[in-house]
Amino acid sequence: MSIDLLLEWCFRFTFYVCFGFTLEIVYAVIGIERSVGAPIPRRVPKKYLEGFVSLYMIPIHGFGMLFGFEATAQLMADWAWPLRYLVWAVSITGMEAIGGFIYHKLTGFYSWDYYRLSPYKIFKEGYTTWTLLPQWGLAGMMMEVYSGLLIKLSPTAVQYLKTYFSF
Repeated sequence: MSIDLLLEWCFRFTFYVCFGFTLEIVYAVIGIERSVGAPIPRRVPKKYLEGFVSLYMIPIHGFGMLFGFEATAQLMADWAWPLRYLVWAVSITGMEAIGGFIYHKLTGFYSWDYYRLSPYKIFKEGYTTWTLLPQWGLAGMMMEVYSGLLIKLSPTAVQYLKTYFSF
């Protein structure tokens, strides 16, 4: 493995995590209660627009996008958009359920455990919800564009970093 490839992965990993955290925080403020179909307990009044995210999401956003999403998007690149939408909706919902189950077994909780408040939850523990299926499809379609941008930018970013840091 070359140093350039490793640096490209680090670049994309970092931006996937930052973008994922940003989306989670914004969604926690403006949309999660509608999707869950139940009020979510908050530490501060809603007027403060407090979002929430867990550091446990770093491997999901970083490694999941880098090694799961990128490969799947490349595999489906020539497919019609309705089929890609459907695959993203089902696969991201499935991965959320699997991730919730794994985190729950390893740590005793998962960071989106407020889903269990939802009447639309999937599984007793609420590892995901039915209402998120269409939203995950849209997220997948949006992430295709973002991922493609990062893949195109990463060689340039690596060359810049190598020049700037002289290595």
